[in-house]
Amino acid sequence: MASKNTKPTKKQPVEIEQPVKKVFNQKLFIILLGILLYGYSVSFDYALDDTLMITGNKFTQEGIAGTNDIFTSDAFTGFFGEGSGMVAGGRYRPFTHFMFAVEKELFGFNPAIGHFLNIVFYILLLLAVFAFLKRLIPDSDDINKPFFSVPLVITALFAAHPLHTEVVANIKGRDEIITMLCSISSMILLIDNIKKPAIWRPVIAAIAFFIALLSKENAITWIAVFPFALWFFTKAKKKDYFITILALVVPSLVFLYIRSQIVGGVLDTNITPELLNNPFINSSKPDEIATVLFTWLLYLKLLIFPHPLTHDYYPKQIAITDFSNPLVWLTIALVIFSIVVFIRGIGKKSVVSFGLLIFWATFSIASNLLFNIGTFMNERFMFVPLLGFAIIGGYYFGKYRAKLKWLTSVLVILLTAYTAKTIVRSLAWKDNYTLFMTDVKTSTNSAKVNVSAAEMLLDMADKEKTLGKRQKLANEAIVYLNRAEKIHPTYFGVYDLRGKAWYFLGNFQNSLDDYIHCTKLDATRPTTLNNIFLVGQAAMVGLDFSIAAEAYRYLATLQPDSARNYLQLAIIYDKLGMPDESFGYINKAIATDSLYAPAWNKGGELYGRVRNDMVTSEKYLLKAFSLKPNDSSTLENLGVLYGILKKYDLSVRYLRKAQELTPSNKQIMLNLSTSYQAMNMTDSANYFMMMATQQK
Repeated sequence: MASKNTKPTKKQPVEIEQPVKKVFNQKLFIILLGILLYGYSVSFDYALDDTLMITGNKFTQEGIAGTNDIFTSDAFTGFFGEGSGMVAGGRYRPFTHFMFAVEKELFGFNPAIGHFLNIVFYILLLLAVFAFLKRLIPDSDDINKPFFSVPLVITALFAAHPLHTEVVANIKGRDEIITMLCSISSMILLIDNIKKPAIWRPVIAAIAFFIALLSKENAITWIAVFPFALWFFTKAKKKDYFITILALVVPSLVFLYIRSQIVGGVLDTNITPELLNNPFINSSKPDEIATVLFTWLLYLKLLIFPHPLTHDYYPKQIAITDFSNPLVWLTIALVIFSIVVFIRGIGKKSVVSFGLLIFWATFSIASNLLFNIGTFMNERFMFVPLLGFAIIGGYYFGKYRAKLKWLTSVLVILLTAYTAKTIVRSLAWKDNYTLFMTDVKTSTNSAKVNVSAAEMLLDMADKEKTLGKRQKLANEAIVYLNRAEKIHPTYFGVYDLRGKAWYFLGNFQNSLDDYIHCTKLDATRPTTLNNIFLVGQAAMVGLDFSIAAEAYRYLATLQPDSARNYLQLAIIYDKLGMPDESFGYINKAIATDSLYAPAWNKGGELYGRVRNDMVTSEKYLLKAFSLKPNDSSTLENLGVLYGILKKYDLSVRYLRKAQELTPSNKQIMLNLSTSYQAMNMTDSANYFMMMATQQK
């Protein structure tokens, strides 16, 4: 029995307070790490695929009004149009697409909002990963060294890895973030349901997983992971497995049904037969498999040593290889080794086996082995599999940190290096210009990024006022385009952009040659035909009539029903002093389109000026006037004609109307002065003469 004189002991803190504080500090660390890694990206612009899904997508542009189209169409239909078939298997990712439409409705096209939300969701994902890991991998040393606990180390490795930059720093990458966030959240609910069963948990888990699937199809690979998570780390009973599988399979079946109705089967590989959509288009199946295996080794290298990084692995950044390459066999050996480790670890419920399972399961759909994904590889495809890699690394850190004291220092150095690399790499995602001009130095053998870099330079040239700077930019663009041509000789974009570059440089022959080559690759694009027309006009201004004639003759072969091209040829031959050819093309233009007013106007001018046939000239000009009464050129020609015929009142009437439409036209003012002088209206004649002299 206690002594009556014993003083009451001081109330001690409840034991749970320390763990709560510890967990709070760990979560705060995760939040601050996420902000440090990507907080500055709120100042970035839209970049890369943001055009496909946000700024250039007509469904997103409609805001909330585009909701129905978003949920009933392929993800790329809003950009490419119906039936584009640009990528294997189609893309049905309406949830994040809908998020972009809502943002457009509320904030307009505001990249700062998009980047801010990406950071928020990424931090939420990191917190979810941490919570998930704490449920699976408790650390006995967690309380003593909370910032070096295994769950936190794994989360930090996952968070800071530079391979994540493409997903987080690019707004469109939110599909990866939301998919993983909802998948992990679903697993947390299902794990918690084992200890504290409640009907709402599996229901919400199923809803979360359905949202994950609606964000990106690769969420379905988590079905292979979740049952093993229960087996490895919980005391789940048969009922728990049943509930878990049901919560995953039901939304998956619903999703697959909806998807099949909208974009077709998952394995539908009918894609555009183009090298940039199928890097293996010219390869044998054995060489394709060998090259795919080689890319797996490149992924492993980037996981361990993430440098250099690039967004572009399009052809021919990676060379097609075969089974004579020893690195392919090294990959096979590593894959077999990982399978053996996984199988041997299942019975032991090994954390390493679980990490391998996450890696291979979530990587499978983007591995290029199951089906062609349209590119050799991409760093964003490591976003989810990287968690498996981080789990293995964090596990071995926890296992050997007590024996190998230097491991903690290595971890700190590694995380510091990852953080620095992530920040530096993220800066490349500031905008398209920065991204393409950065990555073209890394992906030197990619036709696509060489063309993209050239496009950025030409966009700048288009806005440049100084001729010297514009030409410098155009010449730089041509260097990249020439490189791209060697890589991919049938790439439409090479010749389209180089035609523009030559145009800026005033080399109209080369420009015309490239645009003509474009029509040989794809004769259906109206912009190319318009570009050829513009080259012809520019050549005429530069008095390069032979080039202009070549341009319009070629257009006439492609557009035999276009009177516009025949008219241009008539104008050219008129300037070359070849009236018979000029009249021939005028007649052809009118025969092609009898309602084409400019042809009647030019014919009227020619009949009056060249053949001195004023009767026919008047007939043609009045026809042009009836078709287009407010055309300044037709009105001026009528005014001149009636002046020659000494019908000065008519001359003045038409010239005055022409002058109203083009008040700064000096020649019209001079003609008005002449007609007024002939009418003895000296004041009016002097007035228009004075006006004419004031014009430059």
